[in-house]
Amino acid sequence: MAAVDSRSLHGEVRRRSVRLAKQVRLAAAFLLMMVSGLVWNSFALFLVALEGEFHWSRASISGAYGAFALVNAVSAPIFGYLLGRYNSRVLLAGAAMLLALAFLLTAQVSTIGQFWLTFGLIGGLGTHCTSSYAIFAVLAGRFRKRPATAMAIADAGSGLAAFLGLPIMSWMINDFGWRLTYSSLGLVLMGIAVPLHLLVIDRVKSASGAGGRYGMAGLGWVTILALVISYFCGSAAYHGLMTQQIALFEDNNVAGETAVWIAAVAGLIIFVWRLLSGWLCDLWGAGPVMSLAALAGVLTFGMLAAILVTANVAALFVYPLVLGIAFGGQQVLLANRARVVVTLSALSAVLGVCRLASGIGMAGGPVIFGFLHDWADGYGVAIVAIAGLAFFHFVAFSAIRPRSIAG
Repeated sequence: MAAVDSRSLHGEVRRRSVRLAKQVRLAAAFLLMMVSGLVWNSFALFLVALEGEFHWSRASISGAYGAFALVNAVSAPIFGYLLGRYNSRVLLAGAAMLLALAFLLTAQVSTIGQFWLTFGLIGGLGTHCTSSYAIFAVLAGRFRKRPATAMAIADAGSGLAAFLGLPIMSWMINDFGWRLTYSSLGLVLMGIAVPLHLLVIDRVKSASGAGGRYGMAGLGWVTILALVISYFCGSAAYHGLMTQQIALFEDNNVAGETAVWIAAVAGLIIFVWRLLSGWLCDLWGAGPVMSLAALAGVLTFGMLAAILVTANVAALFVYPLVLGIAFGGQQVLLANRARVVVTLSALSAVLGVCRLASGIGMAGGPVIFGFLHDWADGYGVAIVAIAGLAFFHFVAFSAIRPRSIAG
């Protein structure tokens, strides 16, 4: 009897230890995504400060941000591949050090060329340390039963950081200057991201031998192409809408304050749905949740048509809700669909390729939207084009057939 009690106690202690380990890893991932939110969302604050001090053109300053995003996207497939082949803790910690160095060097720039080099090139290479695809690949190995929920919770950290951190950074820039603020970001990365990757975050499962090769080769071109198309089209549609929606509403006689309110509510819905979609994905599977998102996508463009054609005021209240459901959870849903068609050892490499597609969509969506607006002298054609991208996003997702894989 005593032996049974001892084994039961030992089992309970072990279960508590496992739960604690999961909670610690998830908290670390949440913190890393908060840092990511600061890195990616703070540029608009620095743009104004840099323009004010150096009188550089906004196009040249924004070009450095474009280079930052492009370098990150182009190098993602290689970095994702390396994460599955070598010690991912060391690689991600090294990337965090590189990003910290980039911000510390950016704090010292005096020419636009130096800014492009330090922020655009070095920063773009280093920001893999807080990329969602790398964090998702890590969490997929630790959270086998509820991976989508874990990914959604971690991903929500970036939204929370934008909500809480940007006012603080704006205050720092106004009171202490942009140089000290950039240096502070570098120190945050050294003090938080580096030790979290080295000491807390799990290693990505290594792809060694035939198993790792099978994880990639077993996909097939149809599945790879479907993943890439879904990532690209979803990102292009989402960022095309998000970057142009205030201008779109104002061009259609929606008051400026109302347009900003709509965008703010849409951001809040996206934050909430991002969390909820992860939980639903683990409960129902990614397919049914994406079907719900597709229905919301149809309603999103229906509401836009109502606003453009009939100036329907009621559509203004529905639009933020359906937009958030249509696109708010796409990164979590796509990552989880990829998780069930490849081995864990190949997941980081596959998500790295998908990050490239997503990055191109992120850059291309707003350009497509803006170009078609200028060409047609209105948003009607642009809305149709973005709706087409959204359609291919959902159709391509449905073509990704999950299969059971061990490991």
